[in-house]
Amino acid sequence: MKYSEYHSKSKFKGSPAFYIILACCLLAIGGAAWFAASEISSRGTQKEQSSDDSGSSVYTPPQSSILSESSEQTPSGQVDQNVSDEPYSSVETTSADAPAKEPAVTFSMPVQGEIIKDYSDKELQYSATYGDMRIHTGIDIACEDGTSVSAAGSGSVLSVEESVSLGTVVTIDHGSGITAKYASIKDAKVKAGDKVAAGDIIGSVTSIPGECADQSHLHFEITKDGHSAEPLGTLGLK
Repeated sequence: MKYSEYHSKSKFKGSPAFYIILACCLLAIGGAAWFAASEISSRGTQKEQSSDDSGSSVYTPPQSSILSESSEQTPSGQVDQNVSDEPYSSVETTSADAPAKEPAVTFSMPVQGEIIKDYSDKELQYSATYGDMRIHTGIDIACEDGTSVSAAGSGSVLSVEESVSLGTVVTIDHGSGITAKYASIKDAKVKAGDKVAAGDIIGSVTSIPGECADQSHLHFEITKDGHSAEPLGTLGLK
């Protein structure tokens, strides 16, 4: 009996069926090992590609967290506000480096009276004193001798000088390129360098040597940016 069982087991081990079964088992084990190795290799390759593309891993917080933090930092009612919601303003912003504009000067007549001779820098006018035709670079405002003369606007006195034809002439810089000459003045109340305001008395009217044949008046001249100009239009008194 024992010999028969041993003989039967030995015969099964040496049969072709035994080796076929063994070979199938080895193939199954080898296939499983190859598949596992392939999966591991594939995952390693994907990690390397991801690292090469990004250079570093970036953590992206959940969208709900971002919205929550944004809502907490934004005042209530302004969450959806953007640049286009801001009201448009057409007012230009003034640069801090831009020079300040000179304040506008309001002018008035230095004396009240009729204009007896107009301004003319091209057309000749008759001079009763000289008996000829000549230009007249100012206006003559009729007034009594001794009438007080006031500054036509605020400014600074440039000079108080004597002229052969116009007598004592007070010259005032009124700013914005406007300079005024008041002639002929007696009892001058100002001197070079003085500051005057509109309406300040600078002296009184007296006879003008170069226009002594005309009735008593104030001779009033204006220059704009260094050029002779029509007084009333330049000062906005027309």
